[in-house]
Formats: sequence, C-alpha cells, structure tokens
Amino acid sequence: MVTHDPTATPLVPPHVARDHPIVTRDYSLFTLAIHEMAQSIAGWLDDQADGATIFGPSRFGKSSAVDHWLQKLLSERHGGYVPMVVWSHIDSGGAQSVGRFYANLLDASAHPLAKAVRSPLDRQHMLIERWMAMAAQGGGRFLVLVIDEAQSMTQREWIWLVELHSTLEKQRIRLCVFSVASLQFFDEPIGMALSGGAHVAARFMLAAKPFHGVRSVQELAYVMAGYDSGTSWPHGSGLSFTAGLAAQAWSEGFRMAQQAPALMKAMTEELPPRYAGPIDFPMKTVAQACRHVLLRVASGANWHDVTSPESWQHIVAQSGHRALMAIVSAAAPKLRQAAG
Repeated sequence: MVTHDPTATPLVPPHVARDHPIVTRDYSLFTLAIHEMAQSIAGWLDDQADGATIFGPSRFGKSSAVDHWLQKLLSERHGGYVPMVVWSHIDSGGAQSVGRFYANLLDASAHPLAKAVRSPLDRQHMLIERWMAMAAQGGGRFLVLVIDEAQSMTQREWIWLVELHSTLEKQRIRLCVFSVASLQFFDEPIGMALSGGAHVAARFMLAAKPFHGVRSVQELAYVMAGYDSGTSWPHGSGLSFTAGLAAQAWSEGFRMAQQAPALMKAMTEELPPRYAGPIDFPMKTVAQACRHVLLRVASGANWHDVTSPESWQHIVAQSGHRALMAIVSAAAPKLRQAAG
C-alpha cells in the first residue's frame, strides 16, 4: 500500500522562478576541458586541417562546450568572428537520404528555407551558397562545421560530406570539419578505411584529442566557483546563482567553491567496485549534485547539514554516478589506447 507523505516537498521551492537556469539546467560552467577543446580546434584551424576529432565518454560536457562556449572562444582566439555551423547529428537508423542530409545541414546553418520542399540538387546549391556567404561574413575563405554526436554518422553521410568539401574547395572555400563524439568513435578511422572509406578517414579523421572531465580538487573548485561569481540571475542583477538562491547562507559565508573537497571525496567514494578508469569525473555528476544542494538550501535547509560529507555522498549516489562511471571503467582500455 502506498501512503502519502505530508512532509515530502518538491526539490524546487515555490519562490524560485521556474525559468531560473538552475531549475531549467540551461547554463554551462567553464571548465579546463572546454579551454583545452577550444585550444585544440584553434590549433587545427591555424594548421588548416581539413578535419579532426574531439572524443570522450558520454555526459562529460562535450555538447555543452560546443553549444555554449566554442564559438565565443574561437572568435576571441582569432580576433574576430569565426563562421561556424553546429550540426547535432541524429541517427536516422540507416534511412538517411541525400536530400534529408542537405536539409539537416541547411537547418543547422539557419537557412530560412531549410524546411521547404526542394530537390536534393537544389538543396545542395542552397547549402553551398549559404556556406559561401557565411565564409565571406567571417572576412576569410573558410567555414567551421562542428558535428556533435558524430559517432552516429553513417559512411554514406561521410561520403556526401567529402563531396561537399570538394565542391567548396573548387570555390576556394576551406571547410574545416570537427567531429565531437563518444569514445567508440576512436575506432572509426580504421573501420572507415577497411570498409572502403579511406579517403574519408584521411580527410577528416587523422587528428584527435580527448575531452576530459574534472580531474582534481583544484579544477573542481574552479568549476564550482562559477556558481559564486561566474553566473548572474536575473540577467544583469549582479547576483550569482549562489547569492541569489541562498541569500542567508551566502551572508553566513557559504560558497560552492569551498565544497569542492567534499564533492570530490563523495564522487571518489561512489566509484563502482573494481573501477579501472582514470580519476576523471563527468560534469553530469557535478552539475546535478550542485543543483541539488543549491535548491535544498534555497528551500530553507541548513546549509551545514546539506553540505555534510554524508549528505554529499547521498546526493552523488542518487545521481546515477556509479552506473555512469561503470561505463567509463568498461571503456578504460580504449581510453588508454587513445591516450597512447
């Protein structure tokens, strides 16, 4: 028999706006891994690489880096606007057609007629014209295409992309293709070559860099400090997430950055038995645990109790951390191979 618990309360308190970024999880904290990703891609652009890969385990923050930071960081690094298209690839189960392929890229490129009915050849011409215009807007003759979730790309889609790349080359436009993928993509260049797609691998997959999670207490403290000083809500208010959500605790000296040792200890202690992977923790665990703590404190809970070692460990345990790190552990041999 299920009984109603009158003392149970929702995590999000009534007075917290439902569009607060902590509630919606629509925010991204800057990490060392994001910095390293931007530096790697900037270096490949400097070297005029046709393509390269950023790979890492799922839920480590790769998509967040692409969606929230990459354009800004590359533009700052290159001293001006970097024309960039981000395509979040969706596995079509092998039913992808060349027309749908071009339509998806038109949509990612914000073409106003992306969803209009057109022949595949018309869509290809529309896409090339759009990309040429974007390259010109950047003041140069290059365009960056970032393919998120690239591990689900089919060989046919890669071949169509090679054709686009060659067509743009004839127009003296350099297309730089950067794949952001989960760890299984590390085997893709060899598999592509063995199945007859050596020209794809040679063009887009020769260089690769890993995307890390959080690897030390110092790094975690830097990330968590974003809640204290690198965020603002409402926009322009000057109130950080911590100060705005936990005003009383803030006045008493509560800072999320100071909780880094306790969270690091909890994530370490919640590793699965016989864990074989590196000490490299996903941003999924960090963000979910920090969100829980901030909303509990916002609800009026004593911040000393919410941030006790036992509380942190319970919060981490409830986040799915152990199951996620078991997946990382299973992939550890491939991680070591990639690092080598």
